[in-house]
Amino acid sequence: MDRDARDLTAAGAKPAPHFPPIVVNRAARRHGARLRVVLLNAAGGRGLREIARCLKRPPLRDADVILLCEVNSTKGAERREVALELGEMLEMSCAYVPEFGLKPPDSEGEIVSYMGNAILSSVPFEEVAAVAIHRPRTPMAWPIRRRRWTRVGTPTGIVTKVKFGGVEVTIGVAHLHSRCTPAERARQMATYLESFPAAGRAIFGGDLNTTTTELSSRALLLAAARRMIANPDRFRAPQAHEPLFEHLRGRGLEIEGVNVPNRPTFTFSGLIPRSLRPKLDWLAVRELRPIAGTAAVVTPRSPILLRRVSDHDFVTVDIES
Repeated sequence: MDRDARDLTAAGAKPAPHFPPIVVNRAARRHGARLRVVLLNAAGGRGLREIARCLKRPPLRDADVILLCEVNSTKGAERREVALELGEMLEMSCAYVPEFGLKPPDSEGEIVSYMGNAILSSVPFEEVAAVAIHRPRTPMAWPIRRRRWTRVGTPTGIVTKVKFGGVEVTIGVAHLHSRCTPAERARQMATYLESFPAAGRAIFGGDLNTTTTELSSRALLLAAARRMIANPDRFRAPQAHEPLFEHLRGRGLEIEGVNVPNRPTFTFSGLIPRSLRPKLDWLAVRELRPIAGTAAVVTPRSPILLRRVSDHDFVTVDIES
């Protein structure tokens, strides 16, 4: 296993990553005239095998780039490294960066589990960087279930470089805060993009939590629920209410054609009508052309149990290579 950390945010007042990247490179896989990109918030990755099965079925099969948010890594007897194991199952290179580590009570400082983001690629990584991003000044609405457990770390995305057919492509992923204000999410995006190249072919994606509002208290949650019922279109097309999209455009990253318009990507429960579900997960590209009709939102469901393996949907698109 090659552990390679490049801190691109060390200068000035920028935040620094708490944990280094973990990179496993594998031999390149042949690809054709298109690149398939897939994004998923894996909700920890407890349904790892079911997620792998979904990724082996159309329209997700043979993905060249898989962007993952909320992927866990645990130590001890129940050791599990979700991103690395998924990369092995799919025979893809893997770059994983923990954002946060959990320490149990009386652990004397030992971290027993991590949560982070990952990128899987059908070609080896040329460069991998952990990129710390702004930590919003929003109090946690809900404590960690095990109150005495300690969380260490900072919000962290990934910026990588790969070569498809000899052509360099920057690939990045980030997971933004779900309860802060849209302005704070925009600041998170801005600090991430400071470490993202300003030109060249690029693919970016992540759970951007584009809720259009602040959700840091029960009162704000109830207000958002009322707003969702009164104006559900706001939550399926949040661009006008989330200034983070301006930062993406400023870096030349376009969302048109690579996302299904007005199609939600998150649900608390299958009982909630699709019209009331928000669109939180996004892809963006630069100097790459999406193939018409390939953008899709796919339910992450086990074909055997018909049970969702994440509360987020897969987002996918094919682009010309």
